[in-house]
Amino acid sequence: MITLYPSTATAFETQGLGALPDAISCQVTEERNGAFELTIEYPITGLHYADISNRCIITAKPNPYDGPEPFKIYQISKPIGGRVKISAQHLSYDLTGIPISPYEAGNAAAALQGIKSNAAVDCPFVFWTDKTTQADFRSDVPASARALLGGQAGSILDVYGGEYAWQGYTVRLYNQRGQDNGVSIRYGKNLTDLAQEENVSDVATGVYPYWLGSDGTIVEAPGKIVNAPGTYNFTRVIPLDVSQDFDAQPTPEEVKARAEKYVQDNHIGIPKVSITVAFQPLEQTEEYKDIAILERVRLCDTVTVEYPALGVSATAKCIKTTYDVIKGKYASVELGDAKSNITATIANQEVELKKVPSSSTIAAIANAIAEDILGAKGGAVRVLDTNGDGEPDTLYIADNPDPEQAQKVWRFNYEGWGASSSGYNGPFTIAASIDHGMYADFVTAGTLNANLVQITGTIINPEKPDIYWDLGTGTLSASRLRQTFDGKRITVRLGENSEMHGGYGIALQNEGYITSYLASRLSQDMDGVTRPDVTALVGYDQESGVYIYEYGIDTHEEGYVEIHKASESGGIRSSVLVQPSNIILRTGDGYMVDVNSLAQRLSTLEGKVDTLEGA
Repeated sequence: MITLYPSTATAFETQGLGALPDAISCQVTEERNGAFELTIEYPITGLHYADISNRCIITAKPNPYDGPEPFKIYQISKPIGGRVKISAQHLSYDLTGIPISPYEAGNAAAALQGIKSNAAVDCPFVFWTDKTTQADFRSDVPASARALLGGQAGSILDVYGGEYAWQGYTVRLYNQRGQDNGVSIRYGKNLTDLAQEENVSDVATGVYPYWLGSDGTIVEAPGKIVNAPGTYNFTRVIPLDVSQDFDAQPTPEEVKARAEKYVQDNHIGIPKVSITVAFQPLEQTEEYKDIAILERVRLCDTVTVEYPALGVSATAKCIKTTYDVIKGKYASVELGDAKSNITATIANQEVELKKVPSSSTIAAIANAIAEDILGAKGGAVRVLDTNGDGEPDTLYIADNPDPEQAQKVWRFNYEGWGASSSGYNGPFTIAASIDHGMYADFVTAGTLNANLVQITGTIINPEKPDIYWDLGTGTLSASRLRQTFDGKRITVRLGENSEMHGGYGIALQNEGYITSYLASRLSQDMDGVTRPDVTALVGYDQESGVYIYEYGIDTHEEGYVEIHKASESGGIRSSVLVQPSNIILRTGDGYMVDVNSLAQRLSTLEGKVDTLEGA
């Protein structure tokens, strides 16, 4: 039922202003972490038409499975042909008008609750999440609640990931909103509209791997081609340069093994699904009534798309649904990659294979540039007076002495420089200026060295949400880092560690043995004050378990700093105590040298020596 409520309504269990039974059409569209809107066509002669106005609320089912949701009207078209088109947004869009004061949080739950507790006006919404991700969230300036939830860099969705569900005044952030209920889409079952044959032709059916040496030597796989799994009625084999994967010349078998791994890791031969289908929910058909619960498709569900002609299948997310409220079924369901805004039907894998230039490609480009420069003949280098004041102000390098006839031009002056292949006045495809920095239409190949590269997004392991790399903030959360050298595993452990004397820091392990660490901890001094210490261990006897060298920096009262070398039992072996006006040297057997006293004694002794020499 489609029901109309006044703009002041906050509960929707009653009939409100009444039902809208004369609706000509009514659809609800919801996107994963995106739009959630209702559109309705209504005749001007329909029941309760006179009560419809902006900000009124319409409730309607958003899909076949959930109850009615409230949508607030934001636009009513002018009557055309005796009917109007009404557009409404889900009630959660009201979060846009709730400003939130700056705040910080250390996990997803705290970040969501922070919206409510830091709201500058009344916030009727409640927030919930099942995410346990630990990561720093920070809002430095006042911002709208909806912007903090998602849609901008540094938002809660950007920091913690997840999938939102909107239900009245309740906002839920799920680690995974949808499920995989075994729903499969294929010809002859419930896939009613998919131009398969036209789209899968862009899928690669195999690769032609090769290694190219600096001397021009080429190593190919046995049989040349490594085929993708599946059966295809067409052939599309893409060359694959694996030169960058080997430090030395590989064998043909090694080239083949690398290509097989590439095919497996990159799902070569399996279409990337991005399709809109007219979906007939199987639970509405008689023959599937007993298993209908397994065949439901909701937003964010995982769906298997089968390609019988290819002998392969692919998985995709349900990223958008359009529900026909009057007919009580989906008008369309969109499946695709949840991380992208889908525009193409199936991604072209040939383009994917060519995205990253190989080492041989880079070398070829470098050689081509060198040939361009060395092969240039003629041209002109001039110093121009561009403003007619008698002073030269522009260095002009071009393929023609006459700026009006030149095509390839380099210009330099005190503001900057620019290069163009379209004449003296540009446009400049490569340029730089003092005020605006450097601009390049494209960087062909090579190494880019930048002091600051702004990247947003988070790399996260959904099974271990505490391990992630936030590319936007530069935050890396991990308990340990590992690297293998010559078959030996080296592990860098981060955080708290018992071997670090209870401190926090970095420990380097070799095959499980502590070999060195740098740790910071807090310890209580004789005066009862807790101060920071720093301990460094270098070397470890793996057989006896004895520390070889351990050094520490301890802070003491009145600004004293002690630098010590400790024995394997942790006792002080020797140390240097730095005081505001003195330095004391101490050995392991308790012998102490006061530098000031030593200096005074030396001065006295020097005076006596001078006296004796004078006598």
